[in-house]
Amino acid sequence: MRVLMLSWELPPSFSGGVGMVCAEICKELSNYDDISIEYAMPYGPKEVSKFSSNCDVSGVQFEEIDFSNVYITKIPTLLSCYQTPHEYEVTYEDYLKSSVGEYKTSKEIYGENILQEVELYARRIVKKFQHRQFDVIHAHDWTTMRAAIELKKVTGIPIIFHVHITEYDKTGNQGGHPEIMKIEQEGFEQADIIVAVSKYVKHQLISKYNVDPLKIRVVYNAKISDLVKSKSKQQLFEHKKTVLFMGRMTLQKGPEYFLRAAKKVLEYRNDVVFVIAGGGDMLQRVIELSYELGINDNVYFHGGAYTRVEAERYYSSSDVFVMPSVSEPFGVVPYEAIVKGTPTIISKQSGISEVLKHAFKVDFWDTDEIAHKILALLEYEPLHNYISDNAFTEVDSHTWDKSVKKIVSLYSSIKHK
Repeated sequence: MRVLMLSWELPPSFSGGVGMVCAEICKELSNYDDISIEYAMPYGPKEVSKFSSNCDVSGVQFEEIDFSNVYITKIPTLLSCYQTPHEYEVTYEDYLKSSVGEYKTSKEIYGENILQEVELYARRIVKKFQHRQFDVIHAHDWTTMRAAIELKKVTGIPIIFHVHITEYDKTGNQGGHPEIMKIEQEGFEQADIIVAVSKYVKHQLISKYNVDPLKIRVVYNAKISDLVKSKSKQQLFEHKKTVLFMGRMTLQKGPEYFLRAAKKVLEYRNDVVFVIAGGGDMLQRVIELSYELGINDNVYFHGGAYTRVEAERYYSSSDVFVMPSVSEPFGVVPYEAIVKGTPTIISKQSGISEVLKHAFKVDFWDTDEIAHKILALLEYEPLHNYISDNAFTEVDSHTWDKSVKKIVSLYSSIKHK
């Protein structure tokens, strides 16, 4: 079976969970002798990473993605991971001002805005693959939807759309960019099957996009296989406890709730440092909030995107990890914390809360309860060890073989005749 996979990132050039999940799927699919994967992904100029604050080029290696039946095709574009329309425009302007772009005009290569670029990317995909034979198109998230739809129109190849996040989720359930949501809506209508990474996503697709429930299949993510287990802790701040937030500084991820819970914790004990790592449009606002709350001396900002090496250091040296997401389709970061022996507190408004048993679960808005859970884990060592040890054991059973087996079954059910 020949599968064309369309995605926007893949380690070691990646930004977040989507790239790691795609790599895990490909890695597991490489065990199937009768399946080959053509993996098409955005690939800009060599210097594109310096234009995009979101891209981290020192990511998970996955043996440099040297899988026997996975073939990577790089498609020219300035699209990169998790870009907002504004971030794309900044990238575009920076590119044109650079020495890379001085010999080209905008009309010759890249779109002036993210919607134009998505359309151009779709044309490049069609031109590249319209005369190739595939059984299934497996497309990930909205930036690949136009490409998959246009290719289906000229080839008839069926589409599986893998939904890791929606535009609605990205805004913390506050609506979203109408043109992006329009593309998503068309993609959901044109898809033969939709894979949702959680029941939470399935509910969003039905309630916000009016998707037929019979078209949706829930396939949960599993742990990141290349993470090295560790239960040894190294203190990040001398004589201080550390509570960690890792993620993009956006409304969706709930950094404000993390800080408001931090203030309540610090009213009881002052030997705690709250570490915030990640970049995004809310970063400056979150920094300002730490001052407004009067807790800035106990908050450490990494500032901007972080590398995998830095992430593992934070996970390994923290006492508690908190994911207070307002709307989290799945959320693989708790897996990363658990593998490093760090107990987690996760919002009930997340997909991973459906499958992770040994974690404290809270409503994102309940900062009193978040603070209580943080204090409990910091002050009661037997509880800390119980949650940490059992979660550590639990994630071993969250492997990709079962999830990918479901995906392969979906391939077989709709493959092009």
